[in-house]
Amino acid sequence: MAFPDALGLLIGALAPLRAPVPVVSRVPDPRPPRLVQVRRVGGSAVWPVRDGARMDVWCWAPTDAEAMNLALEVRADVWALAGTMIAGVQCYRVQEFMAPRLDDDPVTNSPRAWATYQLDLRANSVISPA
Repeated sequence: MAFPDALGLLIGALAPLRAPVPVVSRVPDPRPPRLVQVRRVGGSAVWPVRDGARMDVWCWAPTDAEAMNLALEVRADVWALAGTMIAGVQCYRVQEFMAPRLDDDPVTNSPRAWATYQLDLRANSVISPA
């Protein structure tokens, strides 16, 4: 496999930093009052050995201020990954495509903040252009 599991790597990196707030890929039912959801929403291979993984991060909390504060804490955590190894995978850089902003949950109208980042991760073999 040439590409790392970017979603698993980011969840694995954030979970111990945000505990006891759960960091998940799918929102559980019932959703806890404070939650961080991470989803891969795209990105592209960067030849010869990088995966540019675009990730959405959603943060729920009881109030707008708490949701934004959680999102800003996660933002700092994500930025700190640049130039580090995440579970044995090199993270070359982090880019921010959308800074945290409030975006209420459309189903529950609960306070929620949303941000989008890209992590440039090393693939474990050369990516062959098609």
